Amino acid sequence: MLLRRFASALGVSGSSLHGVPVRHGIVATTFADALKESLNALGGIRTKAEIGTWIQQHYPNKWKASTLSGHLYGCRVNDPKAYQHHASQPKFIFSHGSGRYELYDASRHGLFVGGLLEGEHKSVAEDSLQAVPNENDPSTAFAYEEHLRDYLAKNLSILEASLTLWDGSEVEAVEFPVDGRRIDILAKDKSGVPVVVELKVNRGHERTIGQCLYYRAKIKEIMKVPRVRIFIVAEEISHELKLATQEVSDVCLFEYSLSMTVQRL
Repeated sequence: MLLRRFASALGVSGSSLHGVPVRHGIVATTFADALKESLNALGGIRTKAEIGTWIQQHYPNKWKASTLSGHLYGCRVNDPKAYQHHASQPKFIFSHGSGRYELYDASRHGLFVGGLLEGEHKSVAEDSLQAVPNENDPSTAFAYEEHLRDYLAKNLSILEASLTLWDGSEVEAVEFPVDGRRIDILAKDKSGVPVVVELKVNRGHERTIGQCLYYRAKIKEIMKVPRVRIFIVAEEISHELKLATQEVSDVCLFEYSLSMTVQRL
């Protein structure tokens, strides 16, 4: 507070004073406020990386990096899943897909109610929803795919030793954009071979392999590589998926489970 008053008294109008961001007005106390402030300041359509960089510059080390992913998902006006899974979060982001976002403006984007454009048939959006376990169910290991994704992004070695994020950064390797779709995690093995990691919080469905094969083909095309591996992670791998992958090379299936111990101190 004293620094801001001092900057104001000196007439400082730049973005920082001795490396410390200086802004006039109310300083964000919640991440949602900081996110809205960043989109206002940056203007236009912005990527996750641009938004994350702005917030880190103006609120250094105040929030975890994973908080950004959750809010970019939960604060969307044009995603029914955001209303279903994060009903308490304010809705002010319009998602353009492929990791691009801007502040929602009803006059330009249209009126959205419950994540649906006014007049849009509900069943259209429902068809795109993935089955998600009830977060109040004690048997649920991960409430949402994003939680499993964020955990594995930080602990890829539990899938395979020396497995790392494709470029070493969660910002680019998590939700890697491909033709308007997103690979959950793009990694690389110890030999530098790209690894497509796809996640399911419930049963792994056989249709997942088709999606992964598409991703494999696109990564080969984009990166000009001869080989791309596929990892599918689910709480339970269905019999159908096991059968579907038997004749497909470079596919690894994983089932996850969690355990917790509590020790009184």
